[in-house]
Amino acid sequence: MRGGGRTAWRACRVPALAVSLALLAGCGDGRGDPPARPDAGHQTGSCVTATGVLVADLDGDGTTDRVSSSYTGADLTVTFGAGGGRGTEVGPRDLVGDRGEDAEDVVAVVADFDRDGWNDLFIAATDAFSGDSPIEPAVSEVRLGPFSARGRGQSDHHVDLTEPRAAAVADYDHDRYPDLAAYGHAGDGVYATTARLGGAQGLDRTSDDTNGKYLKEAEQTDRQTPAYMPKADLKTFYPTCTGTTGED
Repeated sequence: MRGGGRTAWRACRVPALAVSLALLAGCGDGRGDPPARPDAGHQTGSCVTATGVLVADLDGDGTTDRVSSSYTGADLTVTFGAGGGRGTEVGPRDLVGDRGEDAEDVVAVVADFDRDGWNDLFIAATDAFSGDSPIEPAVSEVRLGPFSARGRGQSDHHVDLTEPRAAAVADYDHDRYPDLAAYGHAGDGVYATTARLGGAQGLDRTSDDTNGKYLKEAEQTDRQTPAYMPKADLKTFYPTCTGTTGED
């Protein structure tokens, strides 16, 4: 995380003596404990199938999981344990936790934004449109992998976005790190796609001069669903699956 590293947990308003317990329990947000982070030698490599499905060990249990492709992130499907033949299928609403369970829109994408070998989860939950002024999302954060089937990662890091309604993995600056494209309401009916760049320190948390140059306003106002998302070909960041791993 640029400026944040992998040690900054999302703050919780709890007594000092309860801080450690709150971090482990996730402040009672319904996501449970984070999965254990195995040694590097136990990592299962990630790859992409011919149809764009990401195959990776998302929760660090040594079994391959599968992430479906999604245009806006709303219908993303993650199947945990798919490699073992008995998968648990979840979507963004299963992953977001209590803070976003009642939101109008919940979107998610999965990518290794810092290229540390573990795929991360970006997730956003936003209430219904309520007027000319953009609303703050209930959830807008990247959760560092490995992460669980309930959306608990190693740590949560807020990503500053305006009323996000769609999200996709992008490749804005054509380096080795996946980027994030987020489509949202900027105000007065104007919608725009905003970039957050991946890097060695993780995903950008705020707008700056570098990622700001990729901002693109929608041609039509009051369009809550994007006409176009700058999605990346995941094969830019992952090798192609071979053998039985590459079967859909």
